[in-house]
Amino acid sequence: MALVVVAEDNLDHQRVIAQVIRRLGHEVVVAGDGRAGLAAVAEHRPALLVADVDMPEMDGLELCRSLRADPALAGTPVVLITAYLLPGDQRLQGVGALDVIGKPFGVPELSQRLGLILDNLDKADDVTVKALLGTLDAGVVICDVTGRVTYGNAELPAAYEQILARALAGERLRGIEVIDRDRWYAVNAAPIIAADGATTGAVAAFHDRTYEHRSREYQQCETEVLRVLADHTHAIDATDRILHAIGSTLGWPYVRLWLVDEVTDVLRPAGNYTAPGERSLPTPASMSRGSGLAGSCWAKVESLWVPDIHARDSPVLPYVSSETAFQAGGAVPVRSGDRVIGVLSFFTYARQEPDPALTVLLTGVAGLIGAFLEQRRAEVLALHLAAATDEYIALVGHELRTPLTSIGAYVDLIAESPDETPMGEVREMLDVVQRNNVRLRDLVEKLLDLAALESGHAQLTIVPVDLSAVITEAVEAIAPSAAERRITIEAALPGELIVPGDRERLRQVADALLGNAVKFSGSDSTVTVALTDEHGDAVVLTVADQGVGVAPSEQARLFRRLYRGGNARHTGIPGAGLGLALCRVVVERHHGSITLASQEAAGTKVTVRLPCHRD
Repeated sequence: MALVVVAEDNLDHQRVIAQVIRRLGHEVVVAGDGRAGLAAVAEHRPALLVADVDMPEMDGLELCRSLRADPALAGTPVVLITAYLLPGDQRLQGVGALDVIGKPFGVPELSQRLGLILDNLDKADDVTVKALLGTLDAGVVICDVTGRVTYGNAELPAAYEQILARALAGERLRGIEVIDRDRWYAVNAAPIIAADGATTGAVAAFHDRTYEHRSREYQQCETEVLRVLADHTHAIDATDRILHAIGSTLGWPYVRLWLVDEVTDVLRPAGNYTAPGERSLPTPASMSRGSGLAGSCWAKVESLWVPDIHARDSPVLPYVSSETAFQAGGAVPVRSGDRVIGVLSFFTYARQEPDPALTVLLTGVAGLIGAFLEQRRAEVLALHLAAATDEYIALVGHELRTPLTSIGAYVDLIAESPDETPMGEVREMLDVVQRNNVRLRDLVEKLLDLAALESGHAQLTIVPVDLSAVITEAVEAIAPSAAERRITIEAALPGELIVPGDRERLRQVADALLGNAVKFSGSDSTVTVALTDEHGDAVVLTVADQGVGVAPSEQARLFRRLYRGGNARHTGIPGAGLGLALCRVVVERHHGSITLASQEAAGTKVTVRLPCHRD
């Protein structure tokens, strides 16, 4: 009989997994989030960890990385369960999981796969353990008391001998940073102590943090570019600052922006960043289509990566490459709609292989530059840069698979229940099925309505609407549920305020905003609603609460379909992440705007502006 730790924040799924493991004859310790799961593994040293990918505090992928980075826990076998990522997603690669089980799953499938894994673990020997270590993304090296390496599962940084020597001397190292050949490692190491207290060797784990390090760089780059765009309203003032933000955050010593001269049909330099102490490169006054790095990018209308600018087939102009010690370079087209209006190029000393994440970042930044040069609003730019199709697919998959998993698993439990099972127990399981069926149906209906609005298939009926009356009705409708939690709604509304609009859709917006304000407010708090006329040109609706608020890093994504803030998703507050997305689409279809300002633990204020006159 083995001990299994189950880390899963969805209580329905947690109970199903635990019951399956117990039916297989094993003991179970459950944890409701990733950090608690890590603590349970450290305390109980289980034979197996079964972890959900999407959890609060620490997700399943980070949980795996934390285990592999700790020499004492690195050998813990892990099975990941996911509705957020598809089993073949590249983010699941290299985290050392024995198996990845997708949601929805059935009890027979779960029983078969977990049973096989637990049976094999019971038979494991030292060879099997070493084979397991060989699957880890963390580099593990073991030496004897003389410092002779007895096991190593990966190419290790040059500093591994020094790390092992420190561990043999009695040091216990945790989380120290080692940089080797443009890779970043978090290193843990410890001596191996025998039962009699003697040091018999040392073990070190080198966890490759390059992806996380570069992700932080990419996030910082995006943040700095957005800050420049927010602080400078004219492209002529912002171009060099944008290039400085890109070069300084990504460590690139040279960044150049070229713009298309539509009259002469050539590229001309429009901005430049050269790191302090660097010698400027020779710069042509213009670049024709297909000539040089920037011209080749323009001609191909795609990102170019040049790992070695001195190679014979390099697109970099020979007189440019001969004047520099830069090793690598690249270029990204700058677009406005379907037109290429410029090229962003860079050079660096480090060999720069194609990086999909960096390509996405640069494409987004180049899109921002293009849109900014076309004088689009900064709020729209930030929203479009934040949009990511793959994340939306993952979110919709998660929201659909979660209720499907509960429905399928509890139907399996009912089917496998003995005939003498009390009706009360069966009814409880049927209640879970019914609750998740309603949730799934409501989600699908809202998604279809939102898709119809966004595509234009759902037409608006535009007539003169008294928006003050619409808001009054919405306040009256939400008042009883607010009163149950002692939430006061203070409304400052004019007697009448007419706007052209679709009354039913505007009521949806009012209901969604007021519903969110009440839902995310604490007891004995106040929600304020105000409607004002802005000089006869527009009406302004504001809904403010004193609730949990939203982290700054998440605010730009709240108007996207199915996105929910982490403090809502993992605290049991109901919702599907469609309310604000619906509000955004309805308001935009009315030629208006919607913005959100929030502070964590201080509240949120949503502002809607609608034109008073029909275009």
